Amino acid sequence: MPSLLDKAFDYLFHAYIFLTIFLLSGSIYGVNVYMPMCLLIFPVAVYALFRRKRATPASLAITLLIPTVLSLWVLLGLAFGFEFEGVKAQSAEILLTLFNCWLIYVFSGRNPHQQWRFLRLVLASVLVSALFKSGIILYALTHNIPVPQMVQLLDKVFGSDLMTMDLGDLFGRIQFAADALIPVCIFLVLRHRDGMHLGSLRAAVSLLLLFASVLFSFSRYYWAFSALAFVLGLLLGKRDRFQAVVATLLGVTFLACLPALANLYELRFSEGVAGSSDMERTAQIPALEKFFLDSPLIGHGLGSYTTLLLRAAGAGRHNYEVQLLALLGQVGLLGVIGFVVLLFWYFDRLWWKSPLMLRDRLGVALLLFCWIAGGFSNPLLFNPIAAIVYAVLAHLAELEAYSGQ
Repeated sequence: MPSLLDKAFDYLFHAYIFLTIFLLSGSIYGVNVYMPMCLLIFPVAVYALFRRKRATPASLAITLLIPTVLSLWVLLGLAFGFEFEGVKAQSAEILLTLFNCWLIYVFSGRNPHQQWRFLRLVLASVLVSALFKSGIILYALTHNIPVPQMVQLLDKVFGSDLMTMDLGDLFGRIQFAADALIPVCIFLVLRHRDGMHLGSLRAAVSLLLLFASVLFSFSRYYWAFSALAFVLGLLLGKRDRFQAVVATLLGVTFLACLPALANLYELRFSEGVAGSSDMERTAQIPALEKFFLDSPLIGHGLGSYTTLLLRAAGAGRHNYEVQLLALLGQVGLLGVIGFVVLLFWYFDRLWWKSPLMLRDRLGVALLLFCWIAGGFSNPLLFNPIAAIVYAVLAHLAELEAYSGQ
């Protein structure tokens, strides 16, 4: 029988994951709510780890080893003279990512029932976030307020720095951190509709919300990743009337909206919109290559950055769009190899123990590689939302078709 603390962990975990996805930053009106949540759930999670018999020698060793090893790169960054705030910021990003992965492992383990619960929680939270975004856009349009102005209001409330852009006719770009989960949620709806407890109508509405939300994220990477997830979901999902109707409706909608979509595509890929960000990424590559080659084995430490291309002053100087190349300069080949080993350990079921058919394993592996490849153009790979992406994909590497759990 589950104990009171065991039940408390489940409730806290649900609230924690929902707020991680829904909150636009870690604070509300300047009050940090995220760190207190971490401090509250941690001791209860430790109790649940032992109570649920998930404290294996390997998991305990890795849990203790990771912060110990990371501390070496913290000291290295400080020894190279980089600002403490930047070192602390990058350390926190990595540790929070790994902490959330660990927390989800404590909740789910290898238990299919718990894994399905987690996936449903993620989908429900992302849909609430998408509904919130749609509501903001509708409110802006009905009250004759430009969407970028609404985004500025959200920034004040949540202390965030959301990406936005004026798209004309009051429309505007509005990108949430939770948008990173939309592609894997699209795949979930199409591939595992039964396991997600979605009837045809709810699945259709879910897809509509997800596509609308990712469209207004105005991110080329999210668009491409969502398109890949959609195709894989259709190919690997159950062959039934719903899949056929979805594919048909998408084709008809695409043809009907082709002029508007063409204009949107033209705008997003225009020199004025895409040119400046692409030029910045192009400029980062040679500077980060030299940064890496100056200390290829161990890097310059966490929070480090190249003086050849300084970012805006502050704790975020280590954050480059070409994140994977920056990471090589920060932790060197040894550090990156360590992250790769950790990735292989976390996704062990995908490589050699998975109960899935080969086509499903290839589909999940393709989604994982596409997510990691995003690190060549966006700083996506280390943050609380990234941990949920990794966990969703790790669960998908283990779960067969829904069998009524």
